[in-house]
Amino acid sequence: QLYSDGRVVRTSKPQWPDCAADPSFEKGEIGCKDVILDEGTGMWARIFAPKWATVVHDASSTGKHALLVYFHGGGFVAFSPASSIFHGLCSGISHKMGMIVVSVAYRLAPEHRLPVAFDDSFVSLQWLQSQAKKSPMDRDPWLQNADFSRIFLMGGSAGGTIVHYMAARSIHSDLSTLEIKGLFPVVPFFGAEERSKSEIQSLVQPDVLTLADCDTFWRFCLPEGTNRDHEYCRVPSAEEIAKIDPMPPSLVVVGARDVLHSRQVEYYEELRKAGKDAKLVEYPNRGHFLLFPEVE
Repeated sequence: QLYSDGRVVRTSKPQWPDCAADPSFEKGEIGCKDVILDEGTGMWARIFAPKWATVVHDASSTGKHALLVYFHGGGFVAFSPASSIFHGLCSGISHKMGMIVVSVAYRLAPEHRLPVAFDDSFVSLQWLQSQAKKSPMDRDPWLQNADFSRIFLMGGSAGGTIVHYMAARSIHSDLSTLEIKGLFPVVPFFGAEERSKSEIQSLVQPDVLTLADCDTFWRFCLPEGTNRDHEYCRVPSAEEIAKIDPMPPSLVVVGARDVLHSRQVEYYEELRKAGKDAKLVEYPNRGHFLLFPEVE
């Protein structure tokens, strides 16, 4: 709830309660721990790793493991890497794929409106770069076996939008020592003042995410005095996307029943118009989902 005097009150009983980090590996082969990425802002991330990918219990190298940087959803206003839905997803990916997952806790709106979430998310890449520049023995122990030449960016909903903006920002900054190999925007969160076909259809067949929800999230997170035609909200054009060069391959994942389906397909089409390497995966019976069915 956002009050007229600027006060923000968040529910004390969230839909997906928080899970504590457990770096002990006593409950299975996957452990997780929280790390501070920026002392000034308090921004943090949760690292998930298979036991055999770390040097916590075994100082011997077990080979290099790809890194997945995950940006959670929630309309830029809710949740964190500790939220059970994202905690479970990242743990599942780490277990099934053998990857080290860094799940980013960017600051939330309306206290911190866009572009703060984009700025914070980029800090996570800079933090990884600082780790990559260190000698293996000086890195965080959970990253000593990380392969910084195989980094993938993934996010759901608002996190999917962040994935795009991380690719856009990366070409303007020196991220040497990091090699981003692929982008996975899952049901990316876009909008505009003019209603799309799927948004209009959702008024008849509501999704788990409603059009009213979308409008509220954008009202809370966009810079004050702007509307949904702002560049942070609308689908980027092919001309804008073409300027992201080089751009890693993208796998855009959507649900056909999503209120935002039309915009997500439009994003994919703009990627293709811009000549980018992009593929579309559509789940015909899914709405606005934040998890891959395979890891639920």
